[in-house]
Amino acid sequence: MKNTILLCLFACLLGCKPNTSETASESTPGSGAALSAEEQKAMLLSATAMSGEATGVLSADGKALEMTIANSAVFDQESDLLPLHASRAAWVFYKNMGTDKPSFERLDLTAKLKDTTVNLSYKMSDLAIVQARYPAIEKASQMLISRDFEGLYALFDPVVMGASKAADLQGYCTQIEPEYGKPLSFEFRGFAFNKTSAGYDFLSLAGQLKREIKETPLNIAVDLGKPELKGSLNSIKFAY
Repeated sequence: MKNTILLCLFACLLGCKPNTSETASESTPGSGAALSAEEQKAMLLSATAMSGEATGVLSADGKALEMTIANSAVFDQESDLLPLHASRAAWVFYKNMGTDKPSFERLDLTAKLKDTTVNLSYKMSDLAIVQARYPAIEKASQMLISRDFEGLYALFDPVVMGASKAADLQGYCTQIEPEYGKPLSFEFRGFAFNKTSAGYDFLSLAGQLKREIKETPLNIAVDLGKPELKGSLNSIKFAY
């Protein structure tokens, strides 16, 4: 299958500009409200995911949790992928908060690298979307590993696939195997919200596929206008 069939709606995941100690601590927030035990635990897990240290306070108006991650081996060693890794840190925090209705609207993340500091912000409503759509990349990666290309094909929007068949998708997904090997396992790395050239909203979900020979990324685009998993994928790509 021609790559353009699957990649025509794909936007770059990194297009938005933006042995290690693993601890999280709480400072006195400007609003006077204490962080909950679940929020402190979520910060610890986010720091652990980034092999760093996290601190957090509530903003003075109470609308944001301001989290700082410092001394992160992940951030410093792969600073070129900082937007990707920071988004995963935000997702790890969100999914471990223990509540679907946080008291604040945003997670304002400060990433302190050795040579620079980068500020990024994530709406709680957007992180809820990522959490709800995460099964798409979980399912896609499982199907690649189990070589269920018929099942993977069913996840794609029929309009995007056009006249392409499951065998075409299989050919696209396996053409790199002589060099990289078959996929063995998957680790989620992050996300980004994008739009197609026609203005449709979609979510890029990405991670790393461990393979028999050499790892590759896995990057899919999910149409946010499609509520069901089946038929919601717009693209698949083995690169960030």
